[in-house]
Amino acid sequence: MVLAAARHFDQHGYDGTTLDSICREVNVTLGAVTFHFRSKAALASAVVEEGTGELRRLGAAGSTTGRPLHDLTSLVLRVATALQTTVLTRAAVRLVQDGHGCSGWPGDFRAQVLRLAEAASATGDLAAHVRPATAVHVVLHVMEGVAANARRTAPGGGPPVADVEEIWCAVLGGLAADAP
Repeated sequence: MVLAAARHFDQHGYDGTTLDSICREVNVTLGAVTFHFRSKAALASAVVEEGTGELRRLGAAGSTTGRPLHDLTSLVLRVATALQTTVLTRAAVRLVQDGHGCSGWPGDFRAQVLRLAEAASATGDLAAHVRPATAVHVVLHVMEGVAANARRTAPGGGPPVADVEEIWCAVLGGLAADAP
């Protein structure tokens, strides 16, 4: 039920999703849905909880190599892959961005990216003309683009991960002091 709701929230947003449409997809009655989730808001909260939980796990999964831009690349590609391939993560992010869910994940992700960008700046790995805050904005825009593209091309997902890696390499060329 949560996965079906995620598909609808991802494609149609909170306001464009009805409990009836979710019921039709999973072939259950409205009573069955409301037995488990008292309201559409409760169902949206379940999507946000599951989706952002996965994103938090991905954020924590990276190892620290001592090379901040390498660690940033690893983080960006893990999150981008999840946004591209997992409807729960995309729907959760959309719900939070649209104000229909509460999660600390966006702030945690932003802080994690900022820490890595500041570390890269301190080691001279970030281009001198790029402020760490600017690097954070670039990363957030890349993530929004990945999610929007995946949403447009659903259910098959967005471009292959290799394309996301190629896009990130192009972005990294503008961020890194010595581009790869």
